[in-house]
Amino acid sequence: MRDRADDIARIKAANVALNAFVEFAAVANTSASNTSKDGQFQAKSAETPLADWTFAIKSNIAVAGLAHTAGIGGFRDRIVEQDAFCVARLRAAGADVIGTVNMEEAALGAVTNNPHFGKTRNPHRAGYTAGGSSGGSAAAVAAGLVRAALGTDTMGSCRIPAAYCGVVGFKPSFGRISTGGVEPLSRRLDHVGILANNVADVRACFEVLDVFDANDAWAVNYDLTKLHVASKRLAVLDAASRHGLDDNVRAAYERALAQLRGAGFELIARPLDQAALATARRAGLLICEAELANSLAPFLAGDDPGVSPFLKKMIAFGAAKSAPHLAMAHASVDAAVLVLRQQLDGVDALCWPTAPQSAFSFNAPAPANQADFTCLANFTGAPAISLPLRVAGTEMPIGLQIVAARGEDVVMLDVAAEIEKTLSSRP
Repeated sequence: MRDRADDIARIKAANVALNAFVEFAAVANTSASNTSKDGQFQAKSAETPLADWTFAIKSNIAVAGLAHTAGIGGFRDRIVEQDAFCVARLRAAGADVIGTVNMEEAALGAVTNNPHFGKTRNPHRAGYTAGGSSGGSAAAVAAGLVRAALGTDTMGSCRIPAAYCGVVGFKPSFGRISTGGVEPLSRRLDHVGILANNVADVRACFEVLDVFDANDAWAVNYDLTKLHVASKRLAVLDAASRHGLDDNVRAAYERALAQLRGAGFELIARPLDQAALATARRAGLLICEAELANSLAPFLAGDDPGVSPFLKKMIAFGAAKSAPHLAMAHASVDAAVLVLRQQLDGVDALCWPTAPQSAFSFNAPAPANQADFTCLANFTGAPAISLPLRVAGTEMPIGLQIVAARGEDVVMLDVAAEIEKTLSSRP
């Protein structure tokens, strides 16, 4: 049996180099009573399917007894008394919540170089980003500190760090996992996501979290009777649409497509207007900045709110935009629905690189296009998952993204599991 004290000591020692965790839970804190008096854990049961699983929780998701910072320095002392809905679900299933992990300040970014809590480093290479904004979640899983983690995903914030760290990152359909108890970035675009080492672990977590929350105004009760049986038809980027990829990403993507084709998948090459996605992504960023200006307004009115100058500048940019300008941004995001509809016509899912690049050095400028491929699923509320691609031992991890129609999470996970199985075998 596991001993929690030993676990915490091991995790704290490994965390020194990574800076993934920012706060640890002081005691065994599962509500399902799967911890004995001597601190060891009992076997799982039908009522506690996640017993003996260790979890890291992104710092913008409330964990009772810990600071709910959302990566903002001024929230260091905001200790919450109640778990977020999703954390409570994990505890009820027997999971052990180890603590909270680092993230981009206010979840607005994709690097996790936090001005208040420091850099989270990629476990695969010193000095490289783990991605963001759920960088701590991905790094903790990739380094083996925990079995799984929760993050949030507004325009790719679970899938990008999953791709950069070589783990699986899943964003469900909009409203399918409750955001109750999550510090918002954009209520329209926010999703709670899951990071783990394989699709099976993601599915096990999703089965626990996929519960309608009547107290969450954004929760959606999906009609699961409309699910269809997955085949092996995937929409992929045509040759012209691959030109914007970094060379290593393009090579890994094309190797994966060849392997899938050889395993019987039918790949439908389709053009993609990446300039349109970039325009939509910039519109989504403006929506996030404007919403933060509203949600953090009372906090920012203080003398020393503990917010970096960079975040203040981004918030001020959103606050200065007129109502017609913001309406245009929402219209640009709305147009993404048609893009996804066209891409998914006649196939089960689209199959793209998660990001046009792999992880980069903290000394390099962050690429503006990191979220160009991931933002579409947030704008449409569609389920999406990033799977790690096989790369040479000296190369940084690369992600393959699978996206299905909104509400078809189970179909997408079936497709992802089949792709994972295919890509894990030798070509």
